[in-house]
Amino acid sequence: MNSAVPLTYSGITIQSLEQTGHALKIVWADGKKATYHYLWLRDNCPSGFHPSTEERLFNLTSVSPDIHAVASSFDEEHLYVSWSEDAHKSVYRLQWLYDHAYSPDFKSAPEKWAEPWGVEMRDRIYEIQYEDLMRDDRVLFDWLKAVKRDGISYVRNVPCNDEGITDVAQRIAFLRETNFGKIFNVRSVANPINNAYTSEGLPLHIDLINQEIPPGFQFLHCLVNDSRGGESTYADGFRIIEELKATDPEAFKLLSTVTVPMRFHDSETDIRSRHPIINVDENGHLVELRYSPHLVDTFDMDEDIMESFYLAFRRLMILINDRRFVISIKMKSGDLCIFDNRRVMHGRKAFDATGARHLRGCYVDRSDFDSRLRVLSKRYGEIISGL
Repeated sequence: MNSAVPLTYSGITIQSLEQTGHALKIVWADGKKATYHYLWLRDNCPSGFHPSTEERLFNLTSVSPDIHAVASSFDEEHLYVSWSEDAHKSVYRLQWLYDHAYSPDFKSAPEKWAEPWGVEMRDRIYEIQYEDLMRDDRVLFDWLKAVKRDGISYVRNVPCNDEGITDVAQRIAFLRETNFGKIFNVRSVANPINNAYTSEGLPLHIDLINQEIPPGFQFLHCLVNDSRGGESTYADGFRIIEELKATDPEAFKLLSTVTVPMRFHDSETDIRSRHPIINVDENGHLVELRYSPHLVDTFDMDEDIMESFYLAFRRLMILINDRRFVISIKMKSGDLCIFDNRRVMHGRKAFDATGARHLRGCYVDRSDFDSRLRVLSKRYGEIISGL
């Protein structure tokens, strides 16, 4: 079937509709062309979803691979399809079809949320007051957008008690539990199981790279900091990876394609995984950095790339410690820092253990953080693409 009469509904206009052997082809009036395969259309028939949960009920194996449209048409609001099997008829909203088109004309790069930064972040880090954050969801929404953009923010004047950090984190979502528990305390102790529990300096790193999925966002709340030294350090891994890709593309390729063993173990646990140090999606967009020198296990890649990989890893380490990218902040009582643990590396300078220094930490997963951001965006009528 062919139609060449433009019809408009809420700004969505069909220029033409063509029925082929395996798909419907639509040309929209803005010039974009879209192909909708029959299996895709049948799988997404609105009648195949629960009216309340909106979860799919349709079973794809209930139709044959050769299912096809025997008739199709459209009006100002909908596309209508009659199917070759079970006398089934489907009705699709034009707006929905346009929004979910998957052809090349609709495959523009997703909106980039992250705005990579270097040392200049020290003077423009996003700050918010605890009281404002706790009482106003609009303030929460703006804060979440800033954290998503920069990967880091400070909350000031958080009560210095056990509930302070959970009050902030649970404004977003549930806490992520790890082998360190839901809440962990960072202070110098005897017989530590982790370098964080000493007074030594900590190199920049990502937490728990040995996990199948490292925690998404980390919260660190300073209860007391009377020690000399101990400044917190941060660097944006995405900015550093951009620099690596531009200056040494072969190193970037090795670090984003070759998997390495990662491990944490103590008397109670032995948690291992294997991943590339740099993770990109199928389109080459950055997803995460898994960099932690004290949690990478013994490298075991093929001998023909071992030396090249070490040189690439060394190059990354040099960039991570480049003064152009590292910021340093001395936390004080009541400060809370949140950062994207799969993007922003953190560390600290050594401190004099004769002065008290006590931080409490916890995690919230990225998926839960993004969920909260999407829900608030709907409440405030702000369209968020690429999230």
